[in-house]
Amino acid sequence: MIIAITALVFLTILILFGSLYYLMVSQKRQLVKRLELFVEHRPGAYEPARSATGPALQGWRLLVRVASGPFNNLAWAEKMGDKLLQAGSQLRGSEFFVIVMASVVFFSLTLFVFLGRTVIALLIGLIIGYLLPMLILNVKIDKWTKSFNAQLSDALALISNSLRTGYSFMQSLEMVAREMPDPLSAEFERVLIEMNLGVPTEDALNNMAKRIRSDDLDLMVTAVLIQRQIGGNLSEILDNIATTIRSRVKIKGEIKTITAQGRISGLVIGILPIALGIMIYIINPQYIAILFQHPMGRLMLAGATCSMLIGILLIRKIVNIEV
Repeated sequence: MIIAITALVFLTILILFGSLYYLMVSQKRQLVKRLELFVEHRPGAYEPARSATGPALQGWRLLVRVASGPFNNLAWAEKMGDKLLQAGSQLRGSEFFVIVMASVVFFSLTLFVFLGRTVIALLIGLIIGYLLPMLILNVKIDKWTKSFNAQLSDALALISNSLRTGYSFMQSLEMVAREMPDPLSAEFERVLIEMNLGVPTEDALNNMAKRIRSDDLDLMVTAVLIQRQIGGNLSEILDNIATTIRSRVKIKGEIKTITAQGRISGLVIGILPIALGIMIYIINPQYIAILFQHPMGRLMLAGATCSMLIGILLIRKIVNIEV
């Protein structure tokens, strides 16, 4: 127990000293800040030179930025940086690392104090503190990707019409970045910024395909890369891809309607036992308390939880039809 508390205190002190060190050497990083005018941008209209030191970095974001200095070269932070790009987040990987560590410390100490000061409570807090930010990040990635896919067909139509009127491919991308809403405009804006910084067009498009997990975007990028190598009517190719994407979206909508009953069943399976347990506890706490006090009751709860999770996963697998 003492070792666990000592480790948490040591971790907090380490973060504080790292933050002080970062403040002392931050004046030597002017070149990095100048590059951030190009590579750190806010979603919206295409403006390559945005400052990362304005109002967006005030308050908690500035505190997290300062505390994240010592962790910029951490391998885990670099890996999380790629996932943050997939979520459309402006956070760095090192900043997300600080947020995760703060969550771990908060939940560990909270559960340690309120659940009897046991090692089990400390471990549960560690697990919850780590998994909660990761869960939120994955939800944001899914939401960002779905929004992007919903806008892609309109963007392809805009690029195709721009090419027909005489615009170059880069000018067409710039028009998409200006005219389309987020998240699509933010992703195409990143492509333009990379191209302005000297990245080849092929590499910039491939980087966008890596950030966005989308079969439709992969199809578009592949078509553009092939056309740039062997030639052809790019506007006609993009029109065909846009038509294919719209048909796929329509089919997905029909499948979602057909499988609505199964998805609701999975939701009921997940909510009903918890809601029923809460109601019984409110009506007669002694009646349900034996489940948490008796060893056989705990075993039954563990078995019920596992069965419920398996049922939810099976129903999700059944109704999740790939198109």
